[in-house]
Amino acid sequence: MGTTDAMPIQTMRETLHLLGWLNARYGRPDRAVGYFELMTVVDGLNATSWRTLATIQLSLEKNPEALVSAAKALELGLPPEEAALCHLVCAIAARRLGDTSESDRAAGEYLKARVLSGQGGGES
Repeated sequence: MGTTDAMPIQTMRETLHLLGWLNARYGRPDRAVGYFELMTVVDGLNATSWRTLATIQLSLEKNPEALVSAAKALELGLPPEEAALCHLVCAIAARRLGDTSESDRAAGEYLKARVLSGQGGGES
């Protein structure tokens, strides 16, 4: 395949996202994680891809991997509502790994991000 025949990065990103999402949605998280891992290779600066990968890794109880992926997503920058999810992933994964102080710290960050995103729960 010549360079003119290469799939545009946006098309590749959308295809991998769709395949990952479909596999996650229809009960194949083990396959979904592979597509999202590939997506982070294709587009390593896409924070949302890292966030999605972290949540799927957490569902598979790949806790150390979920911590790394969530940290990468936070490092790249996310809107508060997406950052909240990453902090929650970190809190759960750290708790599963027995690191209660890190879990408590991440839970605090989760609550702060929820307030920043307007999802704080106090608006009833």
